[in-house]
Amino acid sequence: MITRNLPDTLDIEKKLRGYLFSIACGDALGSPVEHLTLEQIKEKYGEKGILEVPRDSLWTDDTQLMLVIARGALRGAEFELPELMDYIAEELVLWLDEPDLGAGPTSRGAALRLKEGIHWSRSGIVSKTCGSLMRVGILGFIYRNKPEKLVKAALLSGRITHLHPVSDAASIAGAYAVKLALDGLEPGEMYKPLLNVTEGISQEFTDALKKSYEIAHSGMEDEDALKELGQGWYADETFALAYFCTLRYPNDYKKAVQTAVNITGDSDSVGSVAGGILGAKLGIEAIPVSWIEALKEKEKLEEIVLPLLEKYFQVSGNK
Repeated sequence: MITRNLPDTLDIEKKLRGYLFSIACGDALGSPVEHLTLEQIKEKYGEKGILEVPRDSLWTDDTQLMLVIARGALRGAEFELPELMDYIAEELVLWLDEPDLGAGPTSRGAALRLKEGIHWSRSGIVSKTCGSLMRVGILGFIYRNKPEKLVKAALLSGRITHLHPVSDAASIAGAYAVKLALDGLEPGEMYKPLLNVTEGISQEFTDALKKSYEIAHSGMEDEDALKELGQGWYADETFALAYFCTLRYPNDYKKAVQTAVNITGDSDSVGSVAGGILGAKLGIEAIPVSWIEALKEKEKLEEIVLPLLEKYFQVSGNK
């Protein structure tokens, strides 16, 4: 039972729901257009692209793997990080029995290595794709009030599957941006903290982050800017594209996510990362009700809210 200041509890619950459902909605909106070019998206959905989450939408591996990390955190976030990683590794092996929702070869390959008995410290595969970034934001919620542990947890959890400096930096940034959003920082105010927390890890990631910030504050149109930032298949581009959308539309979740998914590239991952940051900042009220209602398995998100709240307060030392 949660027995602490009611307004504070209600506020963090709204932000947690905002994060969980915004990840899923951004994922579901981007799913139908992933792998399509922007020209193909416009041809199919009109000049403005895809704008609404289709009815009975099922999210992809982005949300599925975020829930894997969440389940690992529920089992062991209060313990030392090696034990938490043991739990996350176990959950990744269990995930192999779930429906294949489009996971990339790196995440699946690393999970298979875990299943074979390879320790999580050696299971990762050299790759800078965005599989570690897209799932890690939930750790930004769990360890919001433990920033040093947050950085280490994000880094280690990413390395279970992805071994590359770009993936390291993106995993940290993805989780830390959610923490900053929960703290109430505007996306523009996140820039220096994100630079600081990823400093010296990957010049590629640093360059992408700086480019995202600079272009967002230029006069370049969204479509041209997004093309300039890449396609999102690699983690530095994924974060740069998502961050750009939050910078352009810091108080408009719907517009930010619509912008994020209408690209030539990894639409669902960019949409879910951008959505997660703004959902954590703005709360559940910012997400269109029709989008939430369109989700096919929204009860899976709902049922994890209270356990995650309990874990949050336990980890924060306020239980």
